[in-house]
Amino acid sequence: MTKYPEECTVHSVLESNESTYSIANKVQLQFSNCIFCKNTFRVVKFDYAYSTVIHNLRYNQKITAMKNLLGGVIWSLILIFSSCEIKEVTPEVFEDAIFTQFSTNGQTLTTFISSTANQVKLEVARDIDITRLVPSFDIPEGYSAFVNGNEQFSGTSQVDFSQTVTYDLVNNHNNITSWQVSVLPLSCKILVDASHDGGVWWFPQGEDTGFDPDEPHQGQSFANVLRDKGFEVTELGRGVELTEEMFFGHYIVLRAGGLQHYTDNELEVYTKLIERGMNMVFFTDHKNNDPVDELGDLLGLDFKGTANGTITTFSQHEITANIESIDYIAGSIIANADENPNIEVLGWLSEDDFADLNFNGVKDVDEPVAPPVMGILSYPKSRVFFIGDMNGLQIQPQPFIDNLINWMGDCNW
Repeated sequence: MTKYPEECTVHSVLESNESTYSIANKVQLQFSNCIFCKNTFRVVKFDYAYSTVIHNLRYNQKITAMKNLLGGVIWSLILIFSSCEIKEVTPEVFEDAIFTQFSTNGQTLTTFISSTANQVKLEVARDIDITRLVPSFDIPEGYSAFVNGNEQFSGTSQVDFSQTVTYDLVNNHNNITSWQVSVLPLSCKILVDASHDGGVWWFPQGEDTGFDPDEPHQGQSFANVLRDKGFEVTELGRGVELTEEMFFGHYIVLRAGGLQHYTDNELEVYTKLIERGMNMVFFTDHKNNDPVDELGDLLGLDFKGTANGTITTFSQHEITANIESIDYIAGSIIANADENPNIEVLGWLSEDDFADLNFNGVKDVDEPVAPPVMGILSYPKSRVFFIGDMNGLQIQPQPFIDNLINWMGDCNW
């Protein structure tokens, strides 16, 4: 809510034939110096008054040029008189003042456009110069787009997006609707997707308390280790539906648990992330409570059963370097390692450990011994490390944790 006098006039020496403007009729001027009671006046620096008036006169197409502008810094008196009472004025909302499309060169994911928040967000590749972008956009007929008073033309105008840019959409009646447009380059930031966590990451927090990364939770220790190593880490609370916009700017994704159902839209988000490129760490858990993991199916990972024991056999890899063993606590086993040629197994449980596929607590004849439990998947632009146990994160076994962080933090694309 903005306060404006019911009647307030601005007298300026800038243009003798256009010297008085009613803010009541031209709220878009937002001339804050005009909010006074009767018999008051202010002295305003000339260049401020000049830029304010000229900016809006461009929108109204009343001035084509300023004449006889003296050089140097000029001061002018702007007398502001009012004989009115200040009242609340609600700016008019123009629902058709929207961007129906907005894109730019080097874009990596689908543009986020919110017509309720008047906000546009985009992600671009890390090597794109965001100070010299040339966006393409669509707006309704009868509207023009302006940035800092300069009219913008789709596919032609160059814009510096190093900071959020305000676009003003102006219709034929000179009504202005402002939009905020921001561009995020892809960078080596970490997003912890704990949106489908069954409790291992967020416990003791829950839906009744809300999810706050600054409050104690089981995943906080590992997240803080990542932060201490210089990474910017964002943790998603449980229960939100994933969108592409949530992943903007994050090249590293840590999937913490998959107890809750994934929607088709969420799986489409991950499909686009794989195509865009990412380093992903995929944590799951025993399958007694969540036998179906749609994201695991999308990746081609079939985790089954429950397993306890110790990982003692390792393939040679930077993640397994100098590791002798890793405790495995109530995890699951990868059941299709021999069937999926894209899976490279990195670790197996010991010969004393087995996969309890029917959850009866004993080894049955058809249940495998020393099953595979961790490995990697490689894609043209992405790579995924997977392991069937999240509980081990609380122990943070070394050197496994440092090896894993070094691997996922390698953002030299």
